[in-house]
Amino acid sequence: MSPADDDDDYLSDKFLLNASSSSNKPTTYSQIRKEAQKKAHLRNEQNKTKGRRQREIESREEGLSKSLFERAKEEEAAGIGSSNKALSIMMKMGFKPGQSLGNAGHQTGEETSRENSSTSPILAGDADVVPNASNERVTATQDDRDDHDHSHNTIATSHTMHKAEPLPLQEWAGRKGIGLGKRARSPNAAERLAKMAKMADDMGHRDYRDRARDEYKNRQAEGRLAPAQLTCTTLDEQMGKSFNILWLNPNNHATFPAGLIEALAAHNGGVVLPENRAESIQERLRKQMQADALHPIKPDEDESSENMKSSVFAKDQFSPELLEEATQFLRLQAQDRLHLVLSYLRYKHAYCFWCGIKYDIDEEMQSQCPGPEEDDHD
Repeated sequence: MSPADDDDDYLSDKFLLNASSSSNKPTTYSQIRKEAQKKAHLRNEQNKTKGRRQREIESREEGLSKSLFERAKEEEAAGIGSSNKALSIMMKMGFKPGQSLGNAGHQTGEETSRENSSTSPILAGDADVVPNASNERVTATQDDRDDHDHSHNTIATSHTMHKAEPLPLQEWAGRKGIGLGKRARSPNAAERLAKMAKMADDMGHRDYRDRARDEYKNRQAEGRLAPAQLTCTTLDEQMGKSFNILWLNPNNHATFPAGLIEALAAHNGGVVLPENRAESIQERLRKQMQADALHPIKPDEDESSENMKSSVFAKDQFSPELLEEATQFLRLQAQDRLHLVLSYLRYKHAYCFWCGIKYDIDEEMQSQCPGPEEDDHD
């Protein structure tokens, strides 16, 4: 045999095996690095201490995957008595693991004994009386035996088709179509930004609705505040009062006594009255532009000195407590100022703004007036 015959054939499988074994080994640096990271990740997962939630999930899955019989075998091997009452009752009824419920040979044994008792005398009589019977009788007897064997096999098969293991626990996961059973895909950066933008947009709409509702309520309160303050002024003057903070209306300068606006300006550092919150931004800007156009850019020194003297004189005319109280009252919204005025009219003068009646005594108002709020008078 020549040495050439010892060489492997080029069609041999050895070349393919060598090629596959060599191709599985990582050759580049990136492949070696990925392989090392994968091994390190597996080691970390094995050495990592599992949390309580993870341990509970694994314990629950392990318990659901075991049947009652496997659990009973483990308890018996560990020397622990079986604590499952259902399994103990089934054992007392004659059940054995691996078998179906009920006695599989009970019905078959009864039918077999019944068939033997009915067929044996006939066959014996036939052999004694008619030793040379016809082929028809023998064929009929053989057919009966075949039918009996077939019924016996059918009964045995029906018993063996019964379930020998209990039904597993299956949790309904809801209606799912094709491909919906997979884990939900994590949102990417673009989806997260879109979600945050939508949340910010919703918050802006909510703020706008709140502002619009507050502006509407303030405009409604401004319309009711003027007649309520006029009634308060009339009733206070009848009692001999010359001034009350509740008379002040920032939209009506006639409600301010002489010198009070200058005193408030000196007390608050130049801020005389708060802006009207019920007005829109366009109206405020228009009024500010008109005020800037009417006022001179550089006031005369004589005029500024005179204004300063008048403001100091007005400030001395009113007490600091009164100026502070007036400032706090004017900073309130129209709804709050209306609430203070109506409460004062109700408890000081026994007057209900919603009823439009001044009662003689408080007891009469308590008995005849539905309540202090507008909704009580519907």
